[in-house]
Amino acid sequence: MDNMTPPPTNERPLVLLAQPLLLEFAAALSARYRLALAADADAADTAEARVLLIGFAPVTDQHLAGLPVLELVAGISVGVNHVDLAACRRRGLKVTNAGAAFAVDSADYTVGLLVAVLRRVTAAEALSPQRLALCMTAGEVLYIIAILSQF
Repeated sequence: MDNMTPPPTNERPLVLLAQPLLLEFAAALSARYRLALAADADAADTAEARVLLIGFAPVTDQHLAGLPVLELVAGISVGVNHVDLAACRRRGLKVTNAGAAFAVDSADYTVGLLVAVLRRVTAAEALSPQRLALCMTAGEVLYIIAILSQF
């Protein structure tokens, strides 16, 4: 079977989800994995799950104890400060996170927010249409639009 052909359903590994995923992300994963919410998992699911996909919810030693064949705790967030790393280490589990996946987006949002604060974009949005028209004639809003169009 080539890498592009999804395995049959009965051969797809089970991934437990600590929280529901965005629909697009779930659809992409379900082509290769069977997904089950940890909160809805039965004894068979917890006995089979080799991967726990987590967001921001805490992962404790108690959570891990109920997953006997777990091999990987995969985070979709940047940090792992909500994961009991000592418990993972004792169990020989690998722990991953999103790393720098959001770095470029975070930088873009930071620059945008900085410009918005310095140029009082949200204050301008709160103005009535008549006041906004006066600002535009004074050049204030046009200057903000010109700055934002360069990013």
